[in-house]
Amino acid sequence: MFAGLVSLLLVGCTTEPEPTRLDGNDQIVEPTVSSAARPGPEFDLARRRLAGAPLTRDGKYQARLAGDWVVVVSTADGAEFDRFATGAEGARISMDFSPDGRYLAVGLPDSVVLYDFTTKAPTALILPEEVRRPAGEPQPGAGKLRFSADSGHLAVELFDERANSRYWLYDLVSRREIVSPLPPSIEVPSDPGVIWYVSGLTVVDGGKRVVIAGREGFLVWIPDERTFQWRPCACGNTLSSAVDRQARHVAFLTLDGEVVLWDPGPPQEVGHWKVPAVDPGAKPAVDPAELEFTEDGGWLLAGPEYGHVWSVPDGKLVGSWQGSGS
Repeated sequence: MFAGLVSLLLVGCTTEPEPTRLDGNDQIVEPTVSSAARPGPEFDLARRRLAGAPLTRDGKYQARLAGDWVVVVSTADGAEFDRFATGAEGARISMDFSPDGRYLAVGLPDSVVLYDFTTKAPTALILPEEVRRPAGEPQPGAGKLRFSADSGHLAVELFDERANSRYWLYDLVSRREIVSPLPPSIEVPSDPGVIWYVSGLTVVDGGKRVVIAGREGFLVWIPDERTFQWRPCACGNTLSSAVDRQARHVAFLTLDGEVVLWDPGPPQEVGHWKVPAVDPGAKPAVDPAELEFTEDGGWLLAGPEYGHVWSVPDGKLVGSWQGSGS
C-alpha cells in the first residue's frame, strides 16, 4: 500500500524546466511552472489507480481481489471493511467506485456486481439477454466500466472476443437499461482487421452521451439516438488512451513518446506533448505505458513505474516520479 501523499516539487524558471524528480519525500510548494492549482490528494489517488488500486474518491476505502473474493479495506488502518464472493477466480475483472462513495461496481463474465456501502449488500446485474449467444459459444462479458461524475449512471463495455464491443448503460435511479447497437467498423491503421480494444469510457450529460477511448481514436455513443461517432486521433500507433470522468478530454499515449490531447465535443486536438525519455541507468528503466486523469480532470498522469504529470489547462509538464506508488 502506498503510504502517505506523494508530493510534487514544482520549480519555475524563465526557460522551459526539466521536470522535478519526485521521490515521495518532497514538500508541496506553490506551483510556479503551471498556473493550475496544486494536485494534492487528487494526484495521489490517480497515481495509486495507475498502480492498480481502485479507491474511493475520498481515499477511505480500497478494493482488491483475493482469489474469487473482492475485499474492501480501510486505507487508514488496513482493516477489512467487508468482502463478497465473485465466483470468477482468474477471470478478467474491472472495478470502479461511484464518486459519491455509495457503490462499488465489479465487472464479471456474466454480470456486474453492484455493492452498496450503505447496506453492505452486493446485487448482481445480469448482462442483457440481447447480447447473449447460443450455449457453447463464447459469450460477451463485462469489460471496462465507469460511473458518471454524479453517480447516477454506469457505463459498461460488453467485451466480445469475436467482434468490437457493444455498450450497456444502466440508470441507477430508474433502473432503465440501454444496450448499444454494434459500433461502426473501426479500422485501426496500424493493425487493420483486428478488434478495437477499449482503454476507458465515461458517461455524461445525464446519460445522454458516452465517450469511449481506445486504440488510435475514440467513439461517442448517443444512447437515445442509437448512434455512434468515430473519431481517429490521427496520432499514429498508440500504447494507451484515457478519458476523464467529465468527458472534457481524451488523451492518447503514442509509440513515438508523445501525449496527444483531444476535446471530444466538438472533436478537436487541443494538446500535443513530448514525454521525457527515461534517464540512462534509471531503475526501473520503463517508459510510461498507461494514462490516468485525476478525478477533477485537471491533471494527466502517465505511468505507472516511471511517470510524469501534466497540468491539463496549460499543457505544462510539472513533475515526474519513480516507483509504482502502490
